[in-house]
Amino acid sequence: MTSYGGYSRTQYGTTGGDDGGGFFGGSQSGSQAAKPVNDESLRPVTIKQIIDAEQAFGNDGPFRIDGVDITQVTFIGMVRQISPQTTNITYRLDDGTGVVEVKQWLDPDKQDDSNRTAFQVEQYVRVWGRLKSFGNKRHVGAHVIKPVTDFNEVNYHLLEATYVHLFFTKGGPVSGAGAGGDGNAAADDSMFVETNDSAFLKTVSAKARKMYQYLNKAESNEGTNMHTIARDAGMTIQDVMAAAEELLGQGKIYTTLDDETFALLEGF
Repeated sequence: MTSYGGYSRTQYGTTGGDDGGGFFGGSQSGSQAAKPVNDESLRPVTIKQIIDAEQAFGNDGPFRIDGVDITQVTFIGMVRQISPQTTNITYRLDDGTGVVEVKQWLDPDKQDDSNRTAFQVEQYVRVWGRLKSFGNKRHVGAHVIKPVTDFNEVNYHLLEATYVHLFFTKGGPVSGAGAGGDGNAAADDSMFVETNDSAFLKTVSAKARKMYQYLNKAESNEGTNMHTIARDAGMTIQDVMAAAEELLGQGKIYTTLDDETFALLEGF
């Protein structure tokens, strides 16, 4: 990152497979012209910022973080789950502030090992991509995913994301439109996990609240199976599954040993 008036310019173009829904450069014609690379800005973020990003005009408008339009984002997370598909590989990444799906589209012209995942569960990776929404569910379409080989990069990224967040919400040394206006874009000034449990619990359903409170008291480091949650919390399996889906969407829990075992995400 070199310039925060418009954050920075990315070296990755706009013709990657994620923008074509699995089609690669030139293989799909559409009514929308690709934006010039010079108009693409790259913003370092946390996953919570991705989850909380506002989107104007339903699912068609641009995403906004701290009151500023974003085009491309970069973040670091630990791989929690890998789901290979025919046309893409879907990763579930967790950075401690939330969980988000990242889709990396495969090249249909390549049938060799280059289309196989090079990453493993519990490995840190850095993602460059574009935030997307489909069926009211958000994911990041990845241009590039690279392994993190030095853990200092994780700490550096969080510091960088914090700097940019403060730049747009509190103001910075550079004035003008790129500085994010009057500094009141983000009233809650929050880019990490909320520490006020009582405020969060007021916004979720009763079953999600019960599951969250149960997991908050659990002492297992490996998570708790949904059948155990149902038995001990006096819930049905259906209610536990619905509550888990709601809490996963809020970035409050994650799956551990399997898709039926859950644990709370620890805040910073």
